[in-house]
Parts: sequence; C-alpha cells; structure tokens
Amino acid sequence: MLKILIKKQLQEIIQRTLNRRKGKNGKTTSGNGILVIWAISAVYMMAMFTGLAVMLAEPLFEIQLSWFYYLFLGALAVVLGTVGSVFSTYCTLYLGKDNDLLLSMPIPVRDVILSRLVSVYVMGLVFSGMVCLPAVVVGWIEGGAGIAAILGGIIWVLLISLIVLGLSCLFGWVVARLSQRLKNRSYLTVLISLVLLGVYFVVYFNVMEQIRDVVGTALVLGNKIQYSAYPVYLFGRIGEGDGVAILVWAVGVLLVLGLIWILLNKTFLAISTATPAAKRTAYRERSVRQSSVAGALRRREWYRFCSSANYMLNSSMGILFLVVFGVYLLIDAKTLLDAANQILSVHPGTIPVLLCSLICAMGGTIDISAPSVSLEGKTIWLVQSLPATPWQILCAKLELHLLVAVLPTLFCIVCAVVIVPATLAQKLLMVAVTMLFSLFIDVFGLSMGIKMP
Repeated sequence: MLKILIKKQLQEIIQRTLNRRKGKNGKTTSGNGILVIWAISAVYMMAMFTGLAVMLAEPLFEIQLSWFYYLFLGALAVVLGTVGSVFSTYCTLYLGKDNDLLLSMPIPVRDVILSRLVSVYVMGLVFSGMVCLPAVVVGWIEGGAGIAAILGGIIWVLLISLIVLGLSCLFGWVVARLSQRLKNRSYLTVLISLVLLGVYFVVYFNVMEQIRDVVGTALVLGNKIQYSAYPVYLFGRIGEGDGVAILVWAVGVLLVLGLIWILLNKTFLAISTATPAAKRTAYRERSVRQSSVAGALRRREWYRFCSSANYMLNSSMGILFLVVFGVYLLIDAKTLLDAANQILSVHPGTIPVLLCSLICAMGGTIDISAPSVSLEGKTIWLVQSLPATPWQILCAKLELHLLVAVLPTLFCIVCAVVIVPATLAQKLLMVAVTMLFSLFIDVFGLSMGIKMP
C-alpha cells in the first residue's frame, strides 16, 4: 500500500508541475509550456550558483579550505531548500484533498504520512539541488574527483536534503498548530511567507555583497569555526569525504528526523481531522442595514481576496516593494541621490523621471484585477444570476484593485516627491503619472482577464 501511495503522490507532483488538466471532452491538456518555463528557471538558477561556486572554489581550494567551501554553499542550500519547500509543506502534509478518503480506508496512518513526506522531500531536493549539484561538480573539478571526494559529495547532497526535509516538516507542523487557533489561516500563511522571503533575500544579498570579504577572511573565520564550532566544521568536511564527519552528521540527522517522525506520527491524525473551534457569541437583536448592490459586490471581492493566501501573495507582492522602497527613500535618500547624480551628471533632471518609472514598475506587479474573472471558476453562474449588471460586477473587481494598490503607490510617490530635487510642476506630474498608471494596470489586467480567462 505504501508503494501505491508514493506513486500517487509522485503523479500528483508531475501533474501539478506541468499544470495538466482534463477538459470537458475528457482529453488532458498539455503542460509543455509550463515545463519549458520550469526548465529555463532551473537552468538560470543553476548557472547563477555555478558562478558563485567557481568564484569561491579557486581561492578556497588554494589555501586548503575546501571544507569552508562546502560549509558555505551547504548553508546556502539549506536556506534555499527550506524557503522553497516550506510554502507547500503544510498543505501537502495536512490539507490533502483525499484525507477523508484515505483515513476512512484500512490504511495505516504512518503510510499516509510517509507518502506525503516523499512529496515534501522531492520539493526540498529540487530547490537545494540547484545549489548542491553545481557546488559538488565545481568542487570535483577544482579539488580532484577521487573516490573519497565523490562519495563525500554525494552523501553531502543527501544529508542537506534530509536537513531541509526536517526543517520543512517542523515549519509545517508549527503552521498547522497555529492555524488551528486562527479564524483566517490565510493571514498566517502570508505572514510566514513574507518573513521567510525576507530572510532569504537578506541572506542572499548579504552573501553577494560580502563574498569577497568571506574569501579574504576565510583563514581567520575558518580557524574560529574549527575550534569554537567543531560540529559546523565537520559539516564542511563531509564534502571532502571525511569518514568521521560523515558518521557524526549522519547519526545526528537521522536521530533528529526520528524525533520529528515521532512528533508527526502522534499529531498528524488530530491536526488533519481537526475543525476550527467555533466562537460562541450571544445573540443580540439589532437592525440589519440594507446595502447597495455596489457595496455588496465590493465586500464579496474583498472577502475572496482575503480568504486566499495564494491570491494575496501572487497578486499583491508589489505592496511590499512599494512600502519598503518608500521607507528607504526617507531613511537613505542622500546616498541614492548622490549615486544617481554621479551616474546621470551628463543628463540633469532625469532623476524624477527614473524614480517615477521605478515606482510604476513596482506598482505594475500588483495585478489583482487580472485573475479576478478566472477565480470565479465553476461558480461564475452565481454572480451572473444576481440582480446586477455585468458592469457593476466588473466595476467591483476594478475597485478592489484600486483599493489595494493606490495607497501604497501614493505613499511611495509622496516619499519620492519629498526627497527628489524637482520643481513643483515635476512633482505634481510624478504623482499624476503614477496614479494614472495604477488605473491603467487595473483596467488592462481586467481586460486581459476577460479576454483570456
């Protein structure tokens, strides 16, 4: 039975990745376009990390610090793998659509958990492998591909994938426990996703900025790690094929995974079958205010937007960019303006144009209206049967986009207007252009959603 469940999970991963669906005629739609996009993204990521590995390998292998090379890239792989797979761990483990069916059958719960863990492991392996595979190949080329190095590299990759699996399961369990206490789980999912994305970007950009310092201070830092954090030193030695390091970390990782397995095995049934506790409220008689058609439609769109973490994350990430950039302009405007003046000294007066263009580009990533028609799905007949005109229904979708997009865009452009050296007319035009661009993206997105639902 376990073999059948694992096969089912792998087939679901393939279908979800390729976006294969059965149409009304019973035929399965092709996912070749999605496969090409995935392939291009994977090649780009691996090429980027290959360049990073080459940059680190040559100086570190020359000064006999190959273990530091594997330690540095291994830590980066763990971060990327955890961030990449943690988003789907909670849904994969606890929110499977076939939970009720599987748990009602004479199937051991441990088999259901193990089959779900295979999906989590595969996702973590894909993301961590984008760092590990280039790192191992470059390490073999630079340091030699002996038997010990080859075995060490393979075991290093496998141990990193198991570490990612453990961390992803822990995060998924934490999210599951917290979601039981919250009425709306979407806010928790969005918050955790933003925190993890923020951690990843901070780590990544700090790594890229300080990569030369890491190479330059590798000897000093390596000695400190070797004597004050010996287990961390052994983690880097795994890539070199050191038997003691492999044994210590393999035993440690397996022990931790065993504890995580016990935790999941004891709590899986209670979490996956739990229903949110209903809040008891005393009935109080009060009059009901009649709402207008437009107001009711606006509330409907707002509730649907707030009830879907995917909708919020994929359609309004630009809000975060605009707010962060606006705060940055207020805090460190002098550095930005000095750099821009040096670069654009031959083209005076272009800073307002560039700032306005940049803010419009960030605002353009807010595309709430574009998928709003498609998200009606098979229940679109409900809204079509309401006593409302098509324009009123579409206008509610436009208003939701403006409600979410205008305030952060206005905040960012006001911050830019405050710090930029420009005339009053230029500042007023900056505000007008960004506001009109938000309206344009709103209308354009809805038109594309109607034309190509």
